Amino acid sequence: MTEKVEKNICQSCGLSNKLDERGTKADGTLSDDYCDGCIKDGEFIEPEITLKEMIEKSVPSTAKSRNMTMEEAKYYLETLLPTLRRWR
Repeated sequence: MTEKVEKNICQSCGLSNKLDERGTKADGTLSDDYCDGCIKDGEFIEPEITLKEMIEKSVPSTAKSRNMTMEEAKYYLETLLPTLRRWR
């Protein structure tokens, strides 16, 4: 299987991972892979969240940021999130 990882999106929630929105690694440096809503100091903020819960949680913000309906955002996330590093 070929690994396909989208650049500049959080590898947990799928939202944009711009420089000013990046989470931090254990050493305090910025993470290239995760946003500040998902990781802090190298630890997931919600370590027990399931893939299904992450999809549901992310629908509203994804719909808004990508100018989609809620249904479109849910389908997008159901397709994208299982391919991201955290969920493989």
